[in-house]
Amino acid sequence: MLVEKITSRQNPLVKRFRRVRAMGERQHVFLEGVRLIEDAIHTGAHFESVAFTGELESSERGAALLESLRRVQCRGALVSKQVMETIAGTKTPQGVAALVSRPYLGLDDLFSNSPDLLVVADELQDPGNLGTIIRSAEAAGANGVITTRYTVDPFNEKAIRASMGSALRLPIVTGASRADIVARCRDHKIKMIASRSKPGPSQGVIEDAARAERIKLCMEVDMTVPVALIVGREATGIPVSAQEDADEFVHIPMAQNVESLNVATATAILLYEADRQRGFRFSKV
Repeated sequence: MLVEKITSRQNPLVKRFRRVRAMGERQHVFLEGVRLIEDAIHTGAHFESVAFTGELESSERGAALLESLRRVQCRGALVSKQVMETIAGTKTPQGVAALVSRPYLGLDDLFSNSPDLLVVADELQDPGNLGTIIRSAEAAGANGVITTRYTVDPFNEKAIRASMGSALRLPIVTGASRADIVARCRDHKIKMIASRSKPGPSQGVIEDAARAERIKLCMEVDMTVPVALIVGREATGIPVSAQEDADEFVHIPMAQNVESLNVATATAILLYEADRQRGFRFSKV
């Protein structure tokens, strides 16, 4: 890493950090903090630029990270605390930020590895929810996450922070069309299971008895076969136009007065129900 000293907030590199953080350059991802940048190094991410303050070396972990970064071929900048505050997206910056190349993966790449547990995030809008889902998917041993068009970007600053680095390790396909997802699942004999709030007259979405019969408790659905868990937008769930694609609908048992769960919480429960049915094969314990 070749290091230059930057003290001006108007420096072009500082402006570039802010632009990438604001999602102004889709080919790069903004990372901030010791943990995320450690993960990026361990996953072999391609670093484009690194900015750090002198205070980074004040801790043993920070000093170790900086030593690792010195061996990375990229542009480096030693910046003042004031400049780092301009670059950072957090209130109390840890003194290091980086720009790395965005991972790209196509549907065919993901399905070529014969996945048996996938999460499809359909039009989710909250980056914190999506990041938490990605983190849960990796923890549960899922093969990958697919986002549909109009879903928040999983490499958004808040989403990647909520994923705690999982977005850098777990295979993620972004912006896929529903038709393409359905076609790949059908070709690979992957059952599509859509999450739903518990059935009731207030839902007003399930219109016919045949479709209502497909709503089952999560424990009643066979998830020992390859499955894709489809989770929908926070406020409205799976779009009506996409419901015909699901092979089964599943809901989570809840107390009488509770209508629904947070989508990230519900996804984690469904992932671990799939793992329970499979005997937690991913576990190394």
